[in-house]
Amino acid sequence: MAQNIQSLWPPDIKATVMSPSTILKGQAEALALQTGGVLLAEILEEQSEEGNIILFLDLVAPALHASRHRILKVTHREDMPYPAWVQAETFQKNVGSSRRADTDEEFTADIAEVLRSPHVLSVAQSLVARANEALTNKQNGSAQ
Repeated sequence: MAQNIQSLWPPDIKATVMSPSTILKGQAEALALQTGGVLLAEILEEQSEEGNIILFLDLVAPALHASRHRILKVTHREDMPYPAWVQAETFQKNVGSSRRADTDEEFTADIAEVLRSPHVLSVAQSLVARANEALTNKQNGSAQ
């Protein structure tokens, strides 16, 4: 007689888990498409002396001589992308300046909160406005 053995593994273990780097790269591509390249998100990667991976997400306005503004910092072990610690100005107003994400879903929710925050919206709008002004001035200067 065959028995059905119920899985005791958490349902969050799945074959489609994405790393923090992959999630950030997807958001960088989305921003470039959304703004027509006027505003970009650049991901910089470093390795700490302790062997951790540190990812930075910067907003970059190419028309402003690559003027940039750091939005967030992510830290995780080199051999384990989770847990990942997300640091952002948005979180500094709350308890603690970083958040621990144990899964890609938690990480994605934290990143969404940062990217949709009033602070990031203000920075993005400012960079786009300045970039558009610089592009207009450049076009008017070259048209004369």
